[in-house]
Amino acid sequence: MARSVRIAVCSTPGRAVGETGDEKYEYNLRMAERLLAEASALRADIACLPETFHIQNIRDAGQDPRWHEPLPGGPTFRRMSDAARRHRMYVIAPILAVERGVHRNVAMLFDRNGDYVGGYQKVHLTVAEVEDWGIIAGDTWPVFDLDFGRIGITICFDVMFQEAFRILALKGAEVIFHPTVYSMYGEVGWEAIIQARAIDNCVYVCPVNYGISEDDPWMPGMCLNRSSVIGPDGISLADRGRYWGVALAELDLDRPRIVGGGKTGRENYREIVWKHRRPDTYGELTGYGHWVETGYRNPSSKKGS
Repeated sequence: MARSVRIAVCSTPGRAVGETGDEKYEYNLRMAERLLAEASALRADIACLPETFHIQNIRDAGQDPRWHEPLPGGPTFRRMSDAARRHRMYVIAPILAVERGVHRNVAMLFDRNGDYVGGYQKVHLTVAEVEDWGIIAGDTWPVFDLDFGRIGITICFDVMFQEAFRILALKGAEVIFHPTVYSMYGEVGWEAIIQARAIDNCVYVCPVNYGISEDDPWMPGMCLNRSSVIGPDGISLADRGRYWGVALAELDLDRPRIVGGGKTGRENYREIVWKHRRPDTYGELTGYGHWVETGYRNPSSKKGS
């Protein structure tokens, strides 16, 4: 029997309407609530919003402590909780938050009753987040058990570190949501990386970014968007392209990825990959990290090269 789940990625507008920070904040929240309602109308079981969607297009918001909301109980927390309860839908809502006095970039997760399940605290921070915004990195990779299956969450810069996705997959995550604020000069690198994370770990990966309006031109340096649902074989199952709005895909989480090869000629890719892992040889990863931090140079390279 299929284990079906309907997943919505909600790409909010990259350009907030309003003159003041308060007006832009209200616009961001209203648009998020509108897209969550659209996801609900599509019978989504879970919907995800982009990274720090509440402060998008508010100038220097990350550096202003007023936009770092208390967690739990802040204004965005309350409105996202209400939306989850109203639509009987899981909601992932990433914000800048203050938890127990510590500033975090955190993806909040609410259940179908609007209750706060928990959050993922971004582990890999950018220089600006640390030096200008005062954000403290998280150091755990939680996996959340929901009524349809297990999910993990990564945020933006995390995508550059394949270890993050592998840890979540090894802990049983079947779907990994990836809210982001990602902009670049082309899509080749982005698509290769995000597809590789899905393929390598045989999981569904759901990047969620900001989008432009239908009549706006996209230019290099703008948010790339491509909010989508990517299958374990790297194929996009739903994609918003460059535009804001909702994309939805219905998945069967019990459907294996069958590939040719092995003794039988038909193998479950995830089982084969997990079977052939050699964690006893991977301990050097930690060591190499230490060597890099302390100025290690590969002894096989020429001095000064």
